Parts: sequence; C-alpha cells; structure tokens
Amino acid sequence: MAAVLCSETLTARQECLRSRAPLWLAAIAVFIRSIGLFRSDLGFALLPDDSFEYLELARGMLHGCGFARLLDGACESPEILRTPGYPLLLTTLPDTRWIIAAQALLAGVTCWLVATWVRRRWSPAAAVLAEAVVAFDLPSIVMANAVMPETLFQLAVVLAVVPGLMLATRPRHDFALALTTGIAGACAILVRPIAILFPLIGPIPYLAIPSLNWRRRLALASLAASIPALALVGWAWRNYQRAGFAGLSTVGAINLYYYRAADVAARERGARLEAMRAPFGRRLGVSYEHIYEADVQSAALTERMERLAMEQLMRRPLGALAMTAQSSVYLALTAVRSPLARLLGIEGWSAGNGLNAGAPSLTRFAAVVRKLWRSPLLAVLVVAQLLITLAVWVGVGRALSRCLNADREYRLWTLYLTGTAILLLVLAAGGEASARFRVPAIPLLGIVAALGYLPGGGFHARAEAMKRGGRLAIATRSPRWKPFATSASSADC
Repeated sequence: MAAVLCSETLTARQECLRSRAPLWLAAIAVFIRSIGLFRSDLGFALLPDDSFEYLELARGMLHGCGFARLLDGACESPEILRTPGYPLLLTTLPDTRWIIAAQALLAGVTCWLVATWVRRRWSPAAAVLAEAVVAFDLPSIVMANAVMPETLFQLAVVLAVVPGLMLATRPRHDFALALTTGIAGACAILVRPIAILFPLIGPIPYLAIPSLNWRRRLALASLAASIPALALVGWAWRNYQRAGFAGLSTVGAINLYYYRAADVAARERGARLEAMRAPFGRRLGVSYEHIYEADVQSAALTERMERLAMEQLMRRPLGALAMTAQSSVYLALTAVRSPLARLLGIEGWSAGNGLNAGAPSLTRFAAVVRKLWRSPLLAVLVVAQLLITLAVWVGVGRALSRCLNADREYRLWTLYLTGTAILLLVLAAGGEASARFRVPAIPLLGIVAALGYLPGGGFHARAEAMKRGGRLAIATRSPRWKPFATSASSADC
C-alpha cells in the first residue's frame, strides 16, 4: 500500500513539474532576450534606417507632429512609409533599455501562449517542444534586442492565427476567440504591412471546424475578417487624406523596385544587388540613399516604382520566379550572423545585404566562412542555428506526412499553420531576405514541428479509429478552464 501511495505521489509531482515547464521556459526566454541589457553600449540595437525611423516617428508622436517623424527639431511630412503599431509602443518606453526589456516580456508571453494552447489540445510534451523552438530561436533572440517590430509582430501573428484552431476545445468562447483573431489581425497589419492578407487568412479556422452550425461559423468568420479589414481601410483612408496615397504603406513598392526587380537584374548580370542601386536610382529619379525619406514619399512615386518594377519582372518572368524560389529557401533556412555578432560584441559581422542578394557567388560565401573562422563562438552558434532550423523543417515534413492518416482537426492545425508560415516567408522573399523575416513564422513552424515529432496521445488512437471507419471519443484533453491542470494538488507543487 505504501509503495502504491509513493508511486502516486511521485507521478503527481512529475505531472506538476511538467505543468510548470512552460512557465520556466517562458522565464528563460525572457532572460535570454534580456542579454543586451548587460552591455553598456547599446549601439547594436539600432539597425540602419529602420530603427532610427521608428524612433523618429515615436518622438514625432510625442511632440505633437501627429504620425510624422521629428528630425532636427522639425516635423517631417505625414508618414506613409511606416505603419503606426510599433512607433505607438515606443512612445510608452523611455529609452532603448526599456524597449529591450519590454520586447523580452512580449517574447515570454508568446512562448507561454504557444505552450498553453498546444498543451490544451495535444500533449504536454508537444507543448514544451513547440515552446522550446520559439524560446531558443536565435533570430528571435537577436531581434528582441533590436529596436525593430519583429517581436511585437510575432506575438500579433500568434494571437491572430492560433485562437481559431481552439474552437474544438473551447466552443463556449467562440465569440471571444473570433474577437481575439480580429483584433490581433488588425494589430498585425498596423505593425507590419506584410500582414495585409490577414483579413483573408484569419477567418479560415472558423469556417473549417464543423463544431457549430453554418450561420454561427459565418458570423464568427465575418467578425475575424472585418476588424483587420477595417484597420486596413481606415489607415489607407488616413494616408489618402494626409498625402493623397490610397494604400497601407509605400514600403511594398520600394521592396518591389529596389529589391525584387533590382535583384533580378543583378542576377542576370552576375552582379551584387548593391551595384544595381545607382542605375535603378537614376531611372527612378530618386536614389536608394534617399528613398526612405519621408519628404520623397508620394502616390506618384509609388505608382512609378510599381510600374517600372513590373516592366522589369514581366520581361524576365523565369528570372523573377527563380529569384523568389531561391530567396524563399534562403529565408527558410538561413542563420542570423552579423546582428548576432554585434549583439555579442565579437568579430564576424559584415555590412550590406546577405548572401542571397544579387547573383550567387562562391567568393562572397568564402569571405563569410573566413569571417566565421575568426570567432569560434559565432561559428558554433551559426552551425547550431542551421541544424535546429533543419530539424524544425523535418518536423514540419513529418507533420504533413501524418496528415494522410490524421483526423480533420490535425490536418487543419498542420496545413493552416504551415500555409500561413510559408506565405509569410514568400511575401518577404527578395533581395532583402534575411533571418529576421523568419521570426514571425517561427511559433507557427514550432507548433507544426512539435505535432510532427510528438502528435499527442490521442493521435494514434484517432488514426486507428479512422482506419476502422469508426469514431473514438478522446478523453485525453486537458480541462477546458485549466490549461495546465494535473492530478497534483497545490501542496504537491
């Protein structure tokens, strides 16, 4: 009898430890992302152009400029390049150290949410694995230590994409889930314009999970789509009223012209992307060095960039497809190097665009390898990144292969999360592709990889039941109201 009681106590404590693992991982994620706070010089946190522009916008908002940059004590023209989500966050934070600390906390929340939802629906082991992928992702860690919107955007993406998948386990909260999806989708659009498709992506789970009647599903999908659509239309209307530009942001046209079209031309000529900026600037009438300035942004310039870029791409459709495919693969697998070296204060970083920009070159690759050899620590971290990223994609492949014998819900989780992640990568694929653009997709890929390696206790039983043509009630789900509930009491913990 005593042996049985001891065994039950040990099992209860093991369950308690497993239930606390996500909180510990979230705390570790916060600590790792706070590494920059231990350095006296925070210059590494300011990435050229982007970081300074975000800070100028935040100062402009605080000094009565509206949404415009404050530069040398004067308000610039109304901003139509950047969106207001991230600068609005910066207005609440006094300096760079507070920015890094706040972003570390946001990353911890992201990790905890991923673990909570995966554990609630699938298994504790899958939850810990998915959270670990996010917590120890080096590009995410580096971007959390920079004045950049990736950490905030990553949280918004998770909140916009995952809640709808929880309908099967939280049917009583369907309105709250749809509202969360809609608000988070709106926030994502106002943080990064790349989220412009979220009004179409967000409603998919509410239409695909048949736990409610079609009227209810349609109402929830409409709610999830309408809020981000209103944010999109509202900000485009603001831009039109202030600057005559009826769009969300001019950044898409800049990327299309100076990175997509210019990259195709560079590959055709066997040159680097930087070499094409001067001729492209002369043709446009605005050089690359000035293209991000607020005073040059206009509807006419945006239209001209789009027209010239499309002419270039349509003349070389195969080159454009090859560039997009290569950039997508590069973005899916590449490691962060230069920003990581600057964060750690070690050798091995270099200026300019990455290896993907322009024509492939063994000379440039060899130069990067030589830089890595100068810092053994950086070399180890880069190799570790590549191996972990490869393991994540192997897990994604395993999850996709399981879909052949999986139930509807497993297929929805896997296909929806994978499709959204790949869409985010493809939209960012171009000459500017770097590891930081993979950051928003990491939680989604981590969840799918966890389902590939550890699909949960009920997966195999459901698969067998499907093969037999029957239905099997799953009794292994976590309690609805306590995502980390176990058989252990609070005293056991």
